[in-house]
Amino acid sequence: MSKFAYTQAISENTALFADDEFQHQIKVLRHKPGDLLNFFDGRGGCYQGRITTIENRKKWFQVQITESEITQPPVPLHLLVALPRNGKLDNIMQKAVELGVTSITPLLTARSAVRLDTEKKLETRRKHWQKIVVSSMKQCGNPYLPAINRPQKIGELNYHENRELAFKQIVFHPGCENGRSLHELKFKQKDAIVIALGPEGGFSPDEISGLNASGFISTGLGKRILRLETAVVAALALIQYLRESF
Repeated sequence: MSKFAYTQAISENTALFADDEFQHQIKVLRHKPGDLLNFFDGRGGCYQGRITTIENRKKWFQVQITESEITQPPVPLHLLVALPRNGKLDNIMQKAVELGVTSITPLLTARSAVRLDTEKKLETRRKHWQKIVVSSMKQCGNPYLPAINRPQKIGELNYHENRELAFKQIVFHPGCENGRSLHELKFKQKDAIVIALGPEGGFSPDEISGLNASGFISTGLGKRILRLETAVVAALALIQYLRESF
């Protein structure tokens, strides 16, 4: 169970928690006034404080901050992942946050089985994904909340968090015959990286051509045929290992 809470409602030496955090910290964990709480603001701030006020009827509580620290931001690691069906993206996002991604962009590909064709449906899914990311951030003790971008087609991609950084761009594609080995890329700890993974069966030939034309280097994950959720975990673990970020 997570040892951390999350809020961005911080003013001077106090922090306010409501909604999901009230339910989790007060109703589930049964915290009381005077209890110590460790929490993040999602922007690198790490805090500790004591609960001073609990409003059960209005479903909020307040914390007096006693300690605070701002941590260094992580080196960008962006995940572009095809939008799968049956809620599989929930698990993918959870594991991706635990493995250190800084932002996630769902991809609408030629072989994607899911379509978010209305703004209402898109907003509903975005709020759902945001809750998953917050929960995973708290679970793994990451003080930076990863960004969840709007689903995009490959031709619409706009994923760079910092335009001044030179990103290493990698697309993992099953059956990649002319790709390069990850070891050839000689990763460094400070390398900003973006990786792309397609749906079951991989990206279409046109999509691979488009990614390659945009500077993506094609590579594979071996001879085994992996499910998308497995491939994401394998790819991120390899990247983090080679970048020595753990």
